Amino acid sequence: MARKPKQNRSQNTVDTIVQGAFIALSKHGAEGATTRQIAECAGVGVGSIYEYFENKEAIFGAMGEQFSRELVALIQTAAPSLVRLSLRDAVYELIAQTAEFLRKDNELYLRCARESALMEKHVPFGQVYRALADLFIQHAIKHPEILRLNNLQTMAYIFINSGMATMIRYLNHPNPGFSFDDLAKGLADMAGHYVEKELSQL
Repeated sequence: MARKPKQNRSQNTVDTIVQGAFIALSKHGAEGATTRQIAECAGVGVGSIYEYFENKEAIFGAMGEQFSRELVALIQTAAPSLVRLSLRDAVYELIAQTAEFLRKDNELYLRCARESALMEKHVPFGQVYRALADLFIQHAIKHPEILRLNNLQTMAYIFINSGMATMIRYLNHPNPGFSFDDLAKGLADMAGHYVEKELSQL
């Protein structure tokens, strides 16, 4: 960022630019969106953009930070209710809430999530993975039978990373042939079946 905002007015301008970038990206794609289009969507002059951002990539970085921050907040807010559910139901509900998050504001985030290059380069998914790992631990503490699994840490890593990767791949597929709800049920069943099978063999 060219200059960090120090006052509320400056922060509001930055927030407006980032929001305008989401709109421009949804209309023109990551490659097609220009700083001029971002300025038009944000309702600011191009000069205002360069006052706070060095280039378009810097704006995309701020967008990725916002996307990650809001997704982490969603996970943390949902955690108290999710930990009371079975693992299968918790996975399904979390994915359903993620879908609602992506579809808000006329599917602005959903359309941006379909920009695979933007997602891979600019969204700090490490923060999201850590929030999901914390959620998994909280859930296991509430359901101590899960703690009996010998390879719990390994499977948690696989479920979290493969689940996120599968969801992003789904979003970037032009015609996956099945609904997001079907994806949620499939991932929930995968986790639920595994835990139930392993516990039955202990």
